Amino acid sequence: MSSLLVFLFCLFFLGIYFLPVIVAKCRGVRHFGSIVVINLFLGMTFIGWVIALAMACSDNFEE
Repeated sequence: MSSLLVFLFCLFFLGIYFLPVIVAKCRGVRHFGSIVVINLFLGMTFIGWVIALAMACSDNFEE
């Protein structure tokens, strides 16, 4: 039973970690690749994660 809880815990936090990617994919943001790269490499820092989420929520940023 505890291994199931560990698995669900990890799955939950992976979902939170990749939330900007999920939001960008659902919204169809045109710079999806940039958001994936920023989230993948800078998402471990809170600032990088917030930047990726902000980019995913807006679709009018410059190239």
